[in-house]
Amino acid sequence: MKVAQQLTPLPRGMPLGGLAKRAPELRELRYFHSVARAGNFGRAARELNIAQPTVTHQVQKLEEGLGTQLLIRHGRGVTLTQAGACLLDRLDIIMHLLEAPLEEAVSPAQTSGTMSLALPPECAPLLVPPLIEQCEARWSGLTLSIREADSASLEEWVMAGRVDVAILQDPPALDGLQIEPVLSERIGLVVGLRSPLADGTGPVRSRDLVGVPLILPDPRHWVRRRVENAWFRRGLALDRVQQVDSVALTKEMVRNGLGCTVLPQVAVQEEIARGSLVFRPIDQMPLFAVHAIAWRIAAAAAPVIPGFARALRDVMVGLAFQELWPGAAVLDSAAKVPKPAKEEMTADAAG
Repeated sequence: MKVAQQLTPLPRGMPLGGLAKRAPELRELRYFHSVARAGNFGRAARELNIAQPTVTHQVQKLEEGLGTQLLIRHGRGVTLTQAGACLLDRLDIIMHLLEAPLEEAVSPAQTSGTMSLALPPECAPLLVPPLIEQCEARWSGLTLSIREADSASLEEWVMAGRVDVAILQDPPALDGLQIEPVLSERIGLVVGLRSPLADGTGPVRSRDLVGVPLILPDPRHWVRRRVENAWFRRGLALDRVQQVDSVALTKEMVRNGLGCTVLPQVAVQEEIARGSLVFRPIDQMPLFAVHAIAWRIAAAAAPVIPGFARALRDVMVGLAFQELWPGAAVLDSAAKVPKPAKEEMTADAAG
């Protein structure tokens, strides 16, 4: 599987990344990030302690260099274009990584005791078996305690120290947390076999979803946030929503024709293989999620925490490289694990 070159996919025709006329300068990106977050050139200039014309000039240079408009100027300040929103998503992650403290290498001998890990139910079945094998191979004295929860609970647990490490999807910037983005993954529409939308394997058109009953989790859940933002950007109303927080129950309701849902493909790969559910991407407003590993910065003083986080990252990257995580792409910041040879994987499995 190829390593993803972008943290957030762009609509066609928007020349960011490799298609830019020139590589953006860090100063231009910093100034754009401040303006986008502040919503106003003057406020951003005050926060940066720089003259407003300088900020305006740097943002204009960035737009010219990328060949696309990032901000819409108006009397109240600025509004992000679709390209600007994509770039802001990336810069939020990049800026957080640049501000994070560097860590020293950890000796495997230093890791022992109990490690508590919290996972979302969408990817837990895929991750847990190889992770246990990885931990047993690296640290015989490490006991793994695993919990499942929705995204809002995961954030609360790791912030409060109730778990040592958590996998978060599309995590916001949270004070006190070290957050390492690892994978991006496309999410799409999941329908039952009796649904008219089950016919075909190509992307579903967004206009075909108007009036379709949806089964979605609590508004604090990352999937719900992604769907609401996508619908809002397309000017669509998100109505006829049944709120269900259980992934297993949601899939059962979809199988019984009570509605459709939106999930990452990894959450329904077994049902797709059995032919009981259908997964279809959503055209015109593709939805992507970033999977990140999070732990408290204060807890990083214990060598077992960052060491375990690196082992977890290795497992996630390995699953993506082996194409066992459907639709997942490794982010540049996490592409530190070489792609294993198929012969080696076969030999390991046989042993």
